[in-house]
Amino acid sequence: MIDPAASNPAARRSPRLWLLGALALALATLAFLLFRPASQGEAADDRILIVGDQRGGAQALLRAAGELDGMPYRIKWALFPAASPLLEALDAGAVDIGGIGGAPFAFAYAGGAHIRAVTAYRPAGEHAGRGSAIIVPKDSPLRTLADLKGRRVATIRGSAGQDLVLRLLERAKIDSRTIRWTYLTNGEAKAALASGGIDAWATWGSYVGIAVLEDGDRILADGGNLPTGIGFYAANDKAIDRKRALLADYVARLARARAWARDHIDDYARALSSETGISFEVARFAAQAYIGEAVPIDAALIREQGRIFERYHAAGIIPAIPKADRGYDGSFNRQVAEAVRPAGA
Repeated sequence: MIDPAASNPAARRSPRLWLLGALALALATLAFLLFRPASQGEAADDRILIVGDQRGGAQALLRAAGELDGMPYRIKWALFPAASPLLEALDAGAVDIGGIGGAPFAFAYAGGAHIRAVTAYRPAGEHAGRGSAIIVPKDSPLRTLADLKGRRVATIRGSAGQDLVLRLLERAKIDSRTIRWTYLTNGEAKAALASGGIDAWATWGSYVGIAVLEDGDRILADGGNLPTGIGFYAANDKAIDRKRALLADYVARLARARAWARDHIDDYARALSSETGISFEVARFAAQAYIGEAVPIDAALIREQGRIFERYHAAGIIPAIPKADRGYDGSFNRQVAEAVRPAGA
């Protein structure tokens, strides 16, 4: 999602700020873990939906679209600094539902997380796919994917950034084992790229926009010529069993909000900029690349996700390819389709 600290040029240059940023990330995760036991009563309350989110995520989208007005139940927002702790909280039952990309969902599910994707969306339009990219410094000697052989490429393990690199290398017939993976958070990778600690950075969303539009970095390759990936909102088994009506209403609101944002991209970008503190230009870049449209969870989508499992297994990122039958729940497809169906259709 959006990290306003990523737009601070000083954070790129100062090792002290880099260390403070890493400490802040650890403290934010610890704060949530300490909070978790106190949230169990609310997690069991069928009038409250606990939503895991990242800054600039679902809450910002729903608020901009007016979908938080007149809620028949209460939403309790749990903000996370990254997808990893959000997925851990989902698995533990501390939150009911949360938004994550298809790649990190697959990585967590392959690791045994008890979660299910309950609604999906696919970025669409001329900018779709360009929101994920391999970034290098402006004056880097790296010019092609082949130049990455033996180089240090930073990303988050199991992330959309790592899946992008694997897909691009696969298409170019380059062995992914020639890459020297360096697993860092986006904030750490941003600083390491500026200091020369890594050669390239595979990232997504506002991080790409800030790197290119504000920091003067260069895109080595992006996902613009690849089939666009999937984003999910995932829930755990307990929430699906106990809060089905709330989840059905929530995913319908998400679908309507996404449809609104596609038709009001500048309005949404302004709201996103205000919510996160990033510039309007970066917010618009991220919104154009990711907003997309709702898609059903069906056999074709599950097969598509299966290819992520295969890539991750071949690259040694996961130890085995899991059965996907329990991870993808299409029982909310009808509510999503009805939410975006034109009047009278």
